[in-house]
Amino acid sequence: MSHNSDSSGRHRPALDAIGRAVFTGAVLVVAWGVLAFGSPYPWAYLPLALGAAVVGIGGWFGTRPTGLLRDQRRLLLALALVILAAGLQLIPWPARVVDAVSPANGAILRQIDLVFASVSAAVDVGAQSSMPSRPLSIDPDATARGLLLLVSFSLLLAGLIRHCNRFGARRFAGWFMVFGVVIALIGIIQKAVLGDQAWDGMKIYGFWEPRFKLTTPFGPFVNKNHFAGWMLMALPTALGYLLAQAEIGVRNVRPGWRHRFLWLSSPEGGRLQIAAFAVVVMAVSLMMTLSRSGIACFGMAMAVAALAAARRQRSTRARVAVVLAIGVLVAAPVLWANANIGERLATRNTSFALRKVIWSDTVRVIRDFPLAGAGFNTFAAAMRVYQTVSDEQMVLEAHNDYLQLAAEGGLLMGVPIVLTLVLFADGIRRRFSSGQDDPATSWIRFGAVTAVAAIALQSVVEFSLQMPGNAVAFVVVAAIALHRPSSGQDSATAVRPVAPASLV
Repeated sequence: MSHNSDSSGRHRPALDAIGRAVFTGAVLVVAWGVLAFGSPYPWAYLPLALGAAVVGIGGWFGTRPTGLLRDQRRLLLALALVILAAGLQLIPWPARVVDAVSPANGAILRQIDLVFASVSAAVDVGAQSSMPSRPLSIDPDATARGLLLLVSFSLLLAGLIRHCNRFGARRFAGWFMVFGVVIALIGIIQKAVLGDQAWDGMKIYGFWEPRFKLTTPFGPFVNKNHFAGWMLMALPTALGYLLAQAEIGVRNVRPGWRHRFLWLSSPEGGRLQIAAFAVVVMAVSLMMTLSRSGIACFGMAMAVAALAAARRQRSTRARVAVVLAIGVLVAAPVLWANANIGERLATRNTSFALRKVIWSDTVRVIRDFPLAGAGFNTFAAAMRVYQTVSDEQMVLEAHNDYLQLAAEGGLLMGVPIVLTLVLFADGIRRRFSSGQDDPATSWIRFGAVTAVAAIALQSVVEFSLQMPGNAVAFVVVAAIALHRPSSGQDSATAVRPVAPASLV
């Protein structure tokens, strides 16, 4: 296989034809996912699922003989158990089995399924054993849709981990930086020109009218919080790329301000400045959403980045300089966005009171379906019975992904999901503790892990990851966090140009 080298003389594998196809396919899948309004509609998420599956299969079979680490195989096996558990919810079981596992199943179906209610009423009370078989899911069609996306995204994750094990993740980090700026500019320009109130006639891209007028769109998303969720994954990944550029620059530049300024005028220094500008623009768009969850999680991500960057410096002076530099990256977007962040965060949040009611209703679902759950992706169907919020609005999501998964999956899905999360965290710990990453790869991995932590925190109060466009971006970020490149593959991450970055 052909190789190319960076200025330090170290080598990294060049993308072969299949490698280029996998990278390009993954880029197109993520781009389609976000540009198609987050892909919540069938015409958007069905091609997204197909594309994700094809790219994943190509990444898996196109990188042989590259294998997986033991912890990576265990993680994928745990994810397969999650898929199996969701599949078990779709299998028709004898009525007595369903009633024994989920006693509330029949009672709910009598209220939301007219056919089941008619059949149940026709059967004698003493002859319930004659009831036809039925799935554990109260809405099999919704569970099938969720399972389709889960399988597709799992295939994508498996293929991208194997792809990044061979070729590294540098290209994906650089692409997130460039494409993140594009998405940020769409949101910024659209807000400046069209506003952000659907009830006032705002249309996404100037032509797409949101169905619900009470939403506040931003960028391609109907809900500004979902834009913030996507940016919470792209922005830290770009930040990791920026920190990788900075560290390599510091290591390669002679001491003294004169040499540093001269380095900033070099191509490598120019890429550092482009990365810094990209991070600021993306952060500005995030601030302009005025999403409380997005802004809070961004602050957390930047604080973690400042702490980690400072700990890697040898002198107090260097630590102070790093913290100040990251402080500028936080302050600049706040000032540039010209948004009263403090007032927004201090404003009485009536939506939190609404969330508390929804969470209370969700807990009732969990209590009634503790073993097998109501069915994967069936929360909206369950709320037709359990909702206590005003009838003027229909609750479709729990606004807490963890509670919603518990309600939909019960112990049947909950146990493999927890196992998957534990193995995911353990895999990341192993990558950092192995000491095999060069500085650039370590920072890019750090950015991806920070992105995972940020979106995981937002998922406590939002449902950004239920947007297929956000979920597919999460898969790519997760692959970056989990991969282990072969020796020397990503050594040039902060030195050698990335194709998308060179376009900028």
